[in-house]
Amino acid sequence: MRTLDEVPEGDDLPVSATLFVTYRRCPQQALARVRGIYPKPSRASFKGALTHRLIARHLEEGPIPADRIDLVCRQETGENLNAQLAASGIHRPSEFRAIVAEVRELYERFATLPADPVAATELAFDVPVGNGITLRGRIDAVFDDAGGQRIVDWKTGPHLGDDVDAQLGFYALAWVRDRGVLPARTDAISVATGERREEVPDPGSIASTEHEVV
Repeated sequence: MRTLDEVPEGDDLPVSATLFVTYRRCPQQALARVRGIYPKPSRASFKGALTHRLIARHLEEGPIPADRIDLVCRQETGENLNAQLAASGIHRPSEFRAIVAEVRELYERFATLPADPVAATELAFDVPVGNGITLRGRIDAVFDDAGGQRIVDWKTGPHLGDDVDAQLGFYALAWVRDRGVLPARTDAISVATGERREEVPDPGSIASTEHEVV
């Protein structure tokens, strides 16, 4: 089984979880991404990004009071998401208010979930693995567990999706390649429904994901 260390040399190629799962669905769409052709940001993607920012703030600073949620949404948009807001085609104040109402509902559902003290939020990784290949991305949250560290990916859509196992596998592979140890667990959690997918990575699953990435 070929490993990342045995990939033929070529142009530099950053590989993200999104590129990986896109390739598994449609190699031509993945090729378009490599060439810099991306899908237009959508209302759903903006809502997801804003919800993730509120979750990160909650984990870092504590719960957001109900009377400040709308203000925090405006702050996060202005500081971090303004370009995505414009690209998503959301121009009317009424449209933005409607999204904020949906984000508020998602955040309030998240706030009811049990949460351990967080070790890191929105943890960026950039892991060179040889021959121009770099594993790149961002992990939503990392928690300390008794057996090690647990990776969590928050989902804001109505379902976890068909690609969740591959995405969790990619994060586990990047973690191993970066830190040299297995994560204790990888979780995908739907903020909307509470649905959860838990995986315990092992050397066999890491090797299988690495083979797919190659």
